[in-house]
Amino acid sequence: MDLCVMLHEENGQHPLNIEKVRYVIRRCLAGQMGIIGVVGNQNDLRGAICILIDPVWYSDDLQLLELFNFCHPDHRRPSCAKPLIEFAKKCADETGLDLTIGVLSNIRMEAKVKLYGRMLPKAGEFFVYSPQLNRAAA
Repeated sequence: MDLCVMLHEENGQHPLNIEKVRYVIRRCLAGQMGIIGVVGNQNDLRGAICILIDPVWYSDDLQLLELFNFCHPDHRRPSCAKPLIEFAKKCADETGLDLTIGVLSNIRMEAKVKLYGRMLPKAGEFFVYSPQLNRAAA
């Protein structure tokens, strides 16, 4: 949970609902249409990736949908993100499901995009428009 709070502090665009986070984490840990991969151990968790098994919005087919891939700031070099991405790819290979994974962040975005680009084929871009931020800048 501490990593999830840190993730929100770094990248959160909306208020944190910790109970909602607990629900998703518990669901994944129980193997209920999700999985969590970690780097480190229970006493020294360095990073985690959370993947849901989710229907494609226009199909009955399922996909692996990454919710987050986050490494504790003290463990980003050498990269702990690489084994988490490899874990996600292994999940896709083992299940035969497509993996949708990406970078939705404004912090060190270029470095993250380069890392993902070295490990995965690119398929599009994300853009986020926030009316609240737009009004504050005006």
